[in-house]
Amino acid sequence: MENINYSEIEEQRPGRNKETLVNHTYINSGSYRNKFDLITSNTQLSRLLYGLAKEMLFHRAGTKYEDMYWIDANTFEIVAKETECPIEKKIIYSDKTIKAIEGRTDLITVHSHPDSFPPSIDDINANFDHNYMVGIVLCHNGKVYLYSANESIEVRYYNMVVERFLKQGYNEDEAQIATLQRLQENFDITFKEVTDYDV
Repeated sequence: MENINYSEIEEQRPGRNKETLVNHTYINSGSYRNKFDLITSNTQLSRLLYGLAKEMLFHRAGTKYEDMYWIDANTFEIVAKETECPIEKKIIYSDKTIKAIEGRTDLITVHSHPDSFPPSIDDINANFDHNYMVGIVLCHNGKVYLYSANESIEVRYYNMVVERFLKQGYNEDEAQIATLQRLQENFDITFKEVTDYDV
C-alpha cells in the first residue's frame, strides 16, 4: 500500500471517525481486487468477495461498526448477514442468523474490522466453535486476513502473549500479529495476511 495517496482518503464528515475512514481509490483499485483473485481461483467467488468487501467497507467507513456475511462455499449463496449491529466493533448473531448457520460445515465468513487489527481471539474461537471453513477479515486500511481454527484457544493465554509483545515495544497491531504467528506454531490454527502479490 506504499503507493496510496492519502489525500484521496474521503474527507472527514461531522460524526465520522477519521481513524476508521476508508481510501475509496485504493479499495476500487486493481491492486486491492487482486487480493481476492489470490484467495480463490474461482472467478465467481472472487468477484463476490470483492463486491462484498467494497459494500461492507464503504458502508462502515468512518465508523467503528462491523458488518459480516456468511457464504456457502459450494454454491456461493449468501446464507446470512449482519449489517446493522448497534454495538461498536462487535457482531451480534440474530436468531435468523443462528438458524441459518446452525449445523453447517461449509461456510466462509467475511467481516470488517474498523480498527484494522488482524483476526481477534474471539474471531479465532468463533471459527472453531461454529466449524467455519475459513474466515476473512477486511480492514478499513485495506489489509485482508485469512484465518481458520481446528481448536479453541484460552482468551487469557492469548492476552498474556499479547502483553508480552507489548512489553517488548511492539504496538498493539504488531503485538496481535506476532501473537497469532506464535499461536500458529503451537495450536491448530492458520492465519495469514493476503497481499496483492501472494497468498
